[in-house]
Parts: sequence; C-alpha cells; structure tokens
Amino acid sequence: MASSNGTGRTGKPITVRVATWSARHRWPVFVLWFVFTIGLFATSMAMGGTRTVQGTDASHDSSESGLAASTFSAAGSGTPHEAFVLVVSNPSGAATDPEFRSTVGDIIAALGVAKDPAGAAAFAQLVDPYSVPPEAGLISADGTSVRIVGALDGDAASLTSKLAAVRPLLETAKAAHPDYAIHALSTTLMTEDLNKIIMGDLDGSLKLTLPLTFLILLVAFGAIVAAGVPLVLALSSLLAGFGILGIYSQLVAPVAASASQLVLLIGLAVAVDYSLFIITRFRTERRLGRDKNAAIEVASSTAGRAVFFSGFAVAISIAGLFTLGVDMLSSMAIGCIGVVLVSVLGSLTFLPATLSILGDRVDLGRIPFLARDRDEGTGLWARLVGSVVRRPVLLGLVAIAILVGMALPLGHLRMGQTDITSYPSEVDGVAALKILNDKWPEGTTLTLDVVVTHADQPSTQAAIAELQTAAIAAGGLKGPALVTPSTDGTVARVTFVMPGTQNDQANHATVERLRGDVIPAVFGELPGVDAHVGGAAAAVLDSTRTFSDGLPMVFAFVLGLSFLLLLVAFRSIVIPTTAILLNLLSMGAAYGVLTLVFQDGWLARSIGVTPGPVIEAFVPLFVFTIVYGLSMDYHLFILTRIKEARDQGLDARAAVAKGISVTAGTITSAAAIMVIVFSVFVTMKFASIQQLGLGLAVAVFIDATIIRTVLLPATMRLLGDWNWYLPGFMGWLPHVTIEVEPDGDMGHHGQVEHPVGPGVPVGGMAATGVSARP
Repeated sequence: MASSNGTGRTGKPITVRVATWSARHRWPVFVLWFVFTIGLFATSMAMGGTRTVQGTDASHDSSESGLAASTFSAAGSGTPHEAFVLVVSNPSGAATDPEFRSTVGDIIAALGVAKDPAGAAAFAQLVDPYSVPPEAGLISADGTSVRIVGALDGDAASLTSKLAAVRPLLETAKAAHPDYAIHALSTTLMTEDLNKIIMGDLDGSLKLTLPLTFLILLVAFGAIVAAGVPLVLALSSLLAGFGILGIYSQLVAPVAASASQLVLLIGLAVAVDYSLFIITRFRTERRLGRDKNAAIEVASSTAGRAVFFSGFAVAISIAGLFTLGVDMLSSMAIGCIGVVLVSVLGSLTFLPATLSILGDRVDLGRIPFLARDRDEGTGLWARLVGSVVRRPVLLGLVAIAILVGMALPLGHLRMGQTDITSYPSEVDGVAALKILNDKWPEGTTLTLDVVVTHADQPSTQAAIAELQTAAIAAGGLKGPALVTPSTDGTVARVTFVMPGTQNDQANHATVERLRGDVIPAVFGELPGVDAHVGGAAAAVLDSTRTFSDGLPMVFAFVLGLSFLLLLVAFRSIVIPTTAILLNLLSMGAAYGVLTLVFQDGWLARSIGVTPGPVIEAFVPLFVFTIVYGLSMDYHLFILTRIKEARDQGLDARAAVAKGISVTAGTITSAAAIMVIVFSVFVTMKFASIQQLGLGLAVAVFIDATIIRTVLLPATMRLLGDWNWYLPGFMGWLPHVTIEVEPDGDMGHHGQVEHPVGPGVPVGGMAATGVSARP
C-alpha cells in the first residue's frame, strides 16, 4: 500500500519524486546546486564571514558564573577595555641588572608612543614594573622575569586597530633582544592568532583528507570519475555548511572557534558516505541492465531513501545537544546539522542530476584491477561472518571482553575545559601564559569574581568589605581584592586572584566553599542582595556540571528517538534494544581509549598529542551524538538487507550471514573514509579537536568492525526469530519501511533475477550497492 510506505497519493516516496525530477531537469538542477551552495558561502562572506566568540567560557547563561557576568554587564561596566600583559624573561639574567632594566625601559618607551591609524594612543595605561613597590608582584620571585601591565580602551574594532600598531613593535623588540623571551598576553591578539591557525588547519586537513578519501573511493569504485563525484558533492556541501554557520554567527550569535572545523569534519564524512551508497547502487543497476533513468529511480528508492532517513537520524541525534541550552554546543550543532542536511539534499538532487548527465560515463577512467566485479557474499568479510555465525557464543564473548577491557579507563575519566596552555605553543599569548604560570605560581591571570547587587547601599558596602577578609581567610585566594563598581554604582565586582589553573580541583573546591559557606554567611542577612561567584574556574565548574548533568537527558533523547525509528521501521522490539546495547558498548570503548590516551598519556607522544588532566567536557557528548547518528547508517543498511533475506525465505542463520556479508564491502569503504577523515583531525593543534577526532575515529572503527561483523551477527544468530518479535499490543504500529520496491515496469528490463530467487524485484534489495548477479 502506498500510504503504508509513507509514499503518499502518488505511490512513490517524495525522495524518489525529487530525484527523478532532478534527473529529468539535470542541467538546471546541476547549475542551481552550485548557485545555491556557493551563494550561501558568498552571502556569509559578504556579511563578514564567521563571527567567533572570544575566550573559552562555555557556561550556560543561567549558571551562576553566567549570572555573575551578565549581572555586572547589565549594570554597565564602563568604557570597554582589554588587559594587556607583556612578559619579559631572561633565565640567565636578573631583573635588577642594568641591562635588564634598560631592555624593559626600551620596550615600554616603544609601546608608549604606539598610536592607531587615527593618531590616538594605543595604551590607556602602561605600568613600569620598576615603578611600583615589590609587593605588587610585577617582578617574579626568582628575579628572572617581569610583567609590564597595560590596558587598552575601546570597542572590538578599536582594539583591533590599536593592537595592529602594537604587534610590529613587539616583533621589533624580540628581534632586538634575542636573549630575552618577550611574549604578550592579549585576548584580541590571541584570537587573531588562533583564527589564523584554525584556517591553516582547515586548509591542511583538506589537503590531507581529500587525496586519501579519493584513493579509498578509487578502490571502492574502480573508476576515476565515479570516485570524483562524491568529492564534488562534499566540497560544495562544505561551502554551504560554512555559509550557514557564518550567516548564523552574524544574525544570531557568534559561534565557537572550533565550529568551522567540526563542519569540515562532519560534512566531508557524511557527504562522501551518502554518495558512496547512491552511486554504487546506480552502477549496480546499470550492470544489471536497467536503463539510466530506471537505475536512478531504483537508486533513489533504495539507497536514496535510506540516506534520507539516515541523514535525519544524524541531524536528530546531534539536535540532542540543544537540550542543554549551551551556546557553544548550539553553535556547533547548527553547523553540523546544516552541512548534514545540505548533504542529504545534494544526494537527492545534485547526484541524480549528475548521474543523468554522466550516465555510463561515470565509469570513465576505470582501473582494470580495481574495477573487477565481485560476487556478493564472498571474500574476507563473508568468511569472518560465517565463522561468527557458526560460533556465536565464543566469538561474541571474546568481542565483549575486548570492548569491556577498552572501556575500563572510563572509570577515571575527568571532564573539564582545556585551557589556553593547551593551545598551540606558537601562539604568543600561550607562551606568555606558560611563563606566568611558571614564574608566578601564586597566580596572576586566573581570577575569581564575586558580583554583588545593591552595592550602593551602606549595609552592602560593609558586607563587601567583610567579604574581602572572609574569602581570603577561607583559603585558596590571594589578595588584595579589587573592587570594581558598575557604571550606575548599583553592582560591584570583587576580584580575587587564584593559583593554578581553571581545571584544578582545589580551585573548584574554593568556588564551592565561597558559594556554600562564605557568601551565605556574609550576605545572607541582607534582603534582596544577590552575590554570584564567577570567573574562569567557576565557569569551568558550571559548564562541566551542565554537561555531566545533561548527559542522561541527551542519551535519553537520542536513544529514545532511535528506538522509535527502528521500532517502526522493522516492527520489532528486539532490534532497537540490541542496537542500543551494542552502540553503548562501542561508546564505552571509545571513551576508554580517549581517557587512556589524553589523560593517562598512553601512546600520546606516538600520535603527536599532549596529554592533560581533563577531557574537554563537550567531547563525550559530541562523540556520542555524532557516532550514534552515523552508526544508524550502517545499521539501517544491514538490517534492511537481513530482513529482506529473511522475507525471501532464508532461515535466521542464513539471513544474518547473507545480509552482513553482502553489505560488508560497501560499509567497510564508507567506514574507512570516516576513520581517515576523523583521524586527520588528531593532527590539528587544538586538544579539544584532537580528542573529538580520536574519539570519533575509534568509535566508527569499532562500530564497523567488532560491532557489525562480530557482535551483531552473534547476537542475531543467537536470538534467531526472536529478533523480529513484536508484542501483540503493539500491532497497531504503522507499516513504514526504510526502502520501497520500485515499480516492476521501470526500465525495459522490469524485474531481474538474482541469487535469492526469481521474480524478486531488484529494488527490494538493500541500499548497499553490492552487485546482484543474475
């Protein structure tokens, strides 16, 4: 029944109608696709490109640290300004030496006359470390380093203009004093440097991943043109994805600096993956004798329809990140969902149009050895699956033992935020911060803020004075505290200095102590007065708690929707249950590897990463949502093929063996592309992206090997016909299928026999593109 298949009144799914229409209007669709994708990117660039946030704070606005910042900002924080710290260090010298003092004096004199293009002085304040008392702490305890502290006034554009005049002066000072380490810590300068590195990383990753992806596609297709088409779709989809992200950043809110990298990471993987299935199916149908238009229709009704469901499964899975309400995650999700949906749209429009234009010329540039046809259900994977089906208990237990062993380090995984010191060392601000942390271990740049309302009232002012003493007495903070009133005087910000880093447990304990004990004791008796604790350590504590507390909600959202999708698609309560359990097992193993490498340092140096104390808090969530969505691709393709074989009369054991063995070749190619794309991101210079890349690569590799070729066939073999069990009270579920059989009159060959039996429409086969030979 047409309606039961979700096809509507016409009897054909919307995906088929869109694809066949695109094939009939191939040239207009082909041209409009590039107008659409390039147009989005051009529009974004015309609007100013992608606007990124400054800093690393990812806390939710309603968290206490977020309230601290927004409360002070709402009351007016005065003229915008930016702190500037220049570190001058000479391990073999002494700050008291005349030469050292002369060097510092020369640098201060040069910076003091710096002016922006309008002739205004760059610095509103510049403090000579020798002009203040020693207790100010501008000279390090070991006497080898000094801090030149400055401030610049103005909005973002003005700060950029002023620091553009400062940057060449810093380079001149470094060249004139090669024996000194001279490094500047400035948010604006650091943001500019990081953006340059990000763009360089994007260019470098494309230069590395595109050739590797092309080689895998060449092996999979055995033809140069067929291997090139997916890359064209991927690159054009990426342009659109970058455009969507840029437009969102300009119209809604600035996005995380790593959002562009994630668009590249996800977009390249899914666009090539989807193309692989559709083009393979088209070529298979042509080999079976269907004419060009019929082959396109079959491919769109099978592989194309599966891509449609899979793409939305990925998008829905990533949409689970919106449930946390974290701006950083929302911006990343927007970019990833945008490029996934564009890839789906291109698979249903651009690919059919391109295949209609090319026809059999898609096989141009055939590589004789690689292009040979292979019988389905043969080869290494078929033999492996056959062994698993014969020994499901033994091999299943071995696979579970391996995955559980890989997951064991998960027990001590610690989430947090990678701080500035984990950024590339060539960034001047990173080098400055490392010297500051080394030479001033008591702390210089890590601050804790207490924002107090009704600060214009005498009772509140007395409490603020008491807070300065009580907070330092409680431990973990360094004085004297700096009290900054808001523009209207109704809010005050009390700033303390903290030692160590924003991820230190001791600093988090200090935040908790202030919130739980000191603040209530000092301000508890003042009606209407609010005191919020903020700062970097508080923001990390809040954001990490947001992620950890939100993890069950995201898991429930994603697992619940995927359960419903598989339940309706296969009319079985066992299929979605086993799918969830297997995916959770692979997720645990991937998390364990992440912990082992990035926290414990196992093989870290070998693969070029630097271990640290924490895993970026958003990484486990992102790995789960992305990989769970992507794994649905493989699961849908495999299970559809198994169900088809079962419906055609094979017993449970034979259906499992056949369904998995005939899909293994295409799924292996798709997974190999994803693993390579994700692995390349481990070579990037940001710890969070490295963690995400490794987590995704490991999870996809496990999913495509241990899960799909061992545990899935083992569990389905043991369950037998119970795989398709549906309780009687759920019989009302609609009969919605992932793939539909094409009409028997498509093309001049109609139905084609294949090994399962005569008279079965080829369109009823799974969208794996594995050749069915008559």
